[in-house]
Amino acid sequence: MPWSPEHKQQTRDKILQSAAHLFTHNGFNKVSINQVMERAGLTRGAFYKHFNSKKELYSEAVVYGARRMTRDRLDREPDLDRILDLYLSEEHVNSVADACPLAFLVSDIALRDEESRQGYQQVLKGFIKRLAQSTGKDMETATIASILMVGGVALARAVDSPELIEQILNTAKAESKRQLLEAEDVVN
Repeated sequence: MPWSPEHKQQTRDKILQSAAHLFTHNGFNKVSINQVMERAGLTRGAFYKHFNSKKELYSEAVVYGARRMTRDRLDREPDLDRILDLYLSEEHVNSVADACPLAFLVSDIALRDEESRQGYQQVLKGFIKRLAQSTGKDMETATIASILMVGGVALARAVDSPELIEQILNTAKAESKRQLLEAEDVVN
């Protein structure tokens, strides 16, 4: 008896969730299909029923992870000040669970194929648009804030100095809040 469409989707989601976590924390080259499937609690054979290649999985997992992160943060937390505090925090920079692929994969994605970069770009554009909609700000202001948010986390992850990490996060947070919470509303 074949699996139901719901079961197939649940299995696919398990694989994507596992892959999103592993790729976000380790990048493309340091993750194997076996690791993804083991973390998902599935066999390697199940992988090929859902994806043709690791490259295809990576591309879809980046989109899946970022959309999930955006949905969980922007849609469920109405307090933008709190979202910025959580996103631009040392806990997020050092996250072992809910890390943002936009920030954690910023350098890894540059080395990937066009399909993966297009997926990342699509998610980034969606993040900016969602940020603009949720704040009532124009796209330029939302883009500036997104650069500060994603760039702040990416830079903080790249350095070891606790003082510099704190300085980067505090500066990115203060300027993001200034842009999103204090800037004049302009409609594009």
